[in-house]
Amino acid sequence: MYVCCRCKGPLAEYKCSNCQLEFRVIDGIPCFLTDTANGNSQKLREIYDGIYRDHEDVWIGQGRSEQFLQYFRDLSQSSAADDVLEIGCGEGMLLAALAGRNKYGVDPSVHALRRARRRSAAEYAIARAEELPFAEGHFDLVVTVGVMEHFQDPDAATAEIRRVLRPSGRYIALIETDMTLLERLVVKARMYLWPRFRPIDLLTWANGKLRHRIVQPFRRSYTIDTARQCLERNGFEVMQAITHKTHPSAPLAGDHVVILTARRR
Repeated sequence: MYVCCRCKGPLAEYKCSNCQLEFRVIDGIPCFLTDTANGNSQKLREIYDGIYRDHEDVWIGQGRSEQFLQYFRDLSQSSAADDVLEIGCGEGMLLAALAGRNKYGVDPSVHALRRARRRSAAEYAIARAEELPFAEGHFDLVVTVGVMEHFQDPDAATAEIRRVLRPSGRYIALIETDMTLLERLVVKARMYLWPRFRPIDLLTWANGKLRHRIVQPFRRSYTIDTARQCLERNGFEVMQAITHKTHPSAPLAGDHVVILTARRR
């Protein structure tokens, strides 16, 4: 099922037959974060493990409502997808909602993946998008939600996503484009104050901000055009850009959110 994330060679009991890299298994979950000269992989894992140690249901307050999960599921079902991969699957809320005969999730945090296992009987691995531990052409569909902005190397990650997709396989990516401070305040007001006042959810969000503020690494700035360009220069054809303006009924967290649907060229 898995290959070496570095050289893509075959594995024998999680040891690469080509480059001799050996990968650990943590609580039944294989870890494909390789050590680098500057220690970025280990640092990445520590940051996300810290987030999931201090928080549970981390991203519900950022637009991951039941309506959104159903919308994304319906969007992903617009063509057959037997083999599905979610990169940055976190606690597995979206992966559990997605259809697919064989589902896989990768994330830097073992704490997140332990919770994801309780939600969905998918295959899970600790890995990052720049070094995916899968053979070429393995998947019909790859999805990311709020993850593309945090790729350490967006071109390398996007090229890897294309590599693991079958010919004409699809990539669906939700990204959050840049916002001004006023736009951020408007988004939160719509979530918690208007049109429906949600005091308990507001207090929960504020408490999390004050006690354990979530800070993700490698935050990159995108517009719809620059995100589209990243996909296109790495071998994708962008078929659709879904926003509040193009699809007013889409349950997106705000005007800054865009879903790009793309096909491997």
